[in-house]
Amino acid sequence: MTSVGMWVQAQMSTIKGTVKPGSVRYKTIELMRIENGEGKTIATTEIASDGTYGFLFKPSYEGFYAVGANSIMEGQFPVYLKPGDNAELHIDDVYATFKGMNTPENQTLGQWQEQVKEVRFISIFFNKSRGTYVDFYPALESALGRKDAFKASIKTPNSTFNTLMTKTVDVDMDFYALNFLSTPRTAHPDSTFQKPEFYRHIAQKEKFKDDDVLKNIFAKRFLGMYGSYVRYQLKVEDDKELMGYFGTDAQRAVYVMDQELRSIRSHDQYTAFVTRYGQYITAPQHRTQIDDIGAKLYESRVGAAASDFTYPDQDGKLVSLSGQKGKVVLIDVWATWCGPCKVEIPHLKKLEAEMEGKDVVIISVSIDEEKDKEKWKKMIKDEGLGGLQLFAGGWNSKITKDYKITGIPRFMVFDKQGNIVTIDAPRPSSPELKALLEKELKKK
Repeated sequence: MTSVGMWVQAQMSTIKGTVKPGSVRYKTIELMRIENGEGKTIATTEIASDGTYGFLFKPSYEGFYAVGANSIMEGQFPVYLKPGDNAELHIDDVYATFKGMNTPENQTLGQWQEQVKEVRFISIFFNKSRGTYVDFYPALESALGRKDAFKASIKTPNSTFNTLMTKTVDVDMDFYALNFLSTPRTAHPDSTFQKPEFYRHIAQKEKFKDDDVLKNIFAKRFLGMYGSYVRYQLKVEDDKELMGYFGTDAQRAVYVMDQELRSIRSHDQYTAFVTRYGQYITAPQHRTQIDDIGAKLYESRVGAAASDFTYPDQDGKLVSLSGQKGKVVLIDVWATWCGPCKVEIPHLKKLEAEMEGKDVVIISVSIDEEKDKEKWKKMIKDEGLGGLQLFAGGWNSKITKDYKITGIPRFMVFDKQGNIVTIDAPRPSSPELKALLEKELKKK
């Protein structure tokens, strides 16, 4: 084998094990990466007739992955991997045990899972455990009593794992405590019963200082329950105050998206959501998810309010369509690689000169890919392009999705109130475009 081949093989990891016969919840086994606090399936495998399963793959990051069913409530079990690691995890219905040859990281993870298996069982698998507060609260307090000693024992050679695992212990206990309150039970304490003291301190301002919490398989569900606990149990109704109980915008985004997106049925509701929470939606994957929802709900009819966008200019300054109200707006969607777009440049420059001093703003939005950003900047300078020059960063951008743009150049006109005049305007080479702009300028 060549040295390159040996290196590639060394980067591969395996997860193997067995599923105990009779674990009917598992028809197949899924391998998941953890992304923004939830499992995303990488691969699915059949369980062999003898109960064995296995995965061979190249980890894309060092950290927690998960194997199991397709939902937390059906059974998902964390595994810590870095390239070249091997793990052996045996599943018995709602329990999983690391056996055989495992890394120090997974041996430690397995020890923690063993310590909290009772509280985990009652909290998550309520349909199977039938546990109530009579069972759960003593189990919770017992596990809490062992927590600090366990955290002090985390001393593998991997400092990255040690730090993350220490935080994970705290997140796990918070999750089990809140998940118990969020699931149906057959018996409930009366008003004189006092919950364990732990619940009085579970909510804290800026509780998680970094986003390591999002590396936990339970994090999305947990953050949703945590925010609801603050809102309804502590009676914190003000959005700004509530958001203060989270430590980062990524955590806030996971919470508000989990709580609010399912109820959005119209573009007005989408706009209200973005106005209310958009400042927290900064991660690219979250931004894309939000933009896709808006694009599906948006109807670009004449007279409708424009779908807003914000993009940087060549100096990095952010410019929004909504910031141009009071002026007639001409949008030019183009790219440096587009021949027909280049043909229109002299005509657009001429139109810009003719509109000088009037309440017209011309915004050219490039859909060049990020790799061509410098090429775009050079063309602006070389061609002496005027107006507002913005960079959308690719064909699959908000403006193209919202306005269903499948070909360029595309020219669009918006009135002084920010409403659509047309999303398929004549090109600058046609005198009809100038006439259209002048017609809009005459309107109040």
